[in-house]
Amino acid sequence: MTLKNRTALIIGGGAGLGRAIALAYAREGARLAVADLTAAAAQETLALAGRAGDGLALAMNIAHPAEIRAGVLAVTQRFGTLDIMVNCAAVCLVDPLLAVTPERWDAVFNVNARGAFFCMTAAAEVMLPKKFGRIITISTPATRLAVPNFATYGASKAAVDSFTKSCAAAWAPHGITVNTIVPGRMTGGMVDALDRDLAKLTGQDLAALAESRTKSLPMQRRVEPAEVASAAVWLASDAAAYVTAERFNFTGGMELG
Repeated sequence: MTLKNRTALIIGGGAGLGRAIALAYAREGARLAVADLTAAAAQETLALAGRAGDGLALAMNIAHPAEIRAGVLAVTQRFGTLDIMVNCAAVCLVDPLLAVTPERWDAVFNVNARGAFFCMTAAAEVMLPKKFGRIITISTPATRLAVPNFATYGASKAAVDSFTKSCAAAWAPHGITVNTIVPGRMTGGMVDALDRDLAKLTGQDLAALAESRTKSLPMQRRVEPAEVASAAVWLASDAAAYVTAERFNFTGGMELG
């Protein structure tokens, strides 16, 4: 098992990609802490992973830095350390550009950018003294593509791309790697919600819109969360000890051309 004796915190692990990563980490032997907006969602993931008895479920809203610090402290109190931190928590709002209000801008950036940054620094504070750590963030093709209805989401994740590199450069001498995974259009979860919001915004039939968005992909299929989770396993493993500041693209060619 590649992650045996490692302690991992999966933020946003109550569903979707975060849950898939948590399940993959459990299979690889990691001690598991799962955080989500509700402890019940996190506990459900632990149960699916077979870790209901020895895992840690946390309620955490990363828009509030105090909750991040409290969660990381709870992990270290329970397991004695933190080796791997993966942040999958995100907010994506579908808005025409002129419909973006300061309140909706802040709702996205407070989680996706500010929250992600303080997750990383809180984890690093535990990892720096022991000179070991794996920090993984989640980005999006929207940072490099023209997607007007997702402008706030793309901009917030562009910030993640930027400070991931800054953190990687700062912490590389201390044995901490910092990398980003970029999923394409996944099955289920947030992407299904985006399809529904886009269909409502544009007046299109939902099934037709979803099929069109799938067929527009070079590989003409959507990626499964478990496929993306495999990258998170590798990045957390000793095999990736010399990999940092990378943006791992799991988009099926969305950024071609």
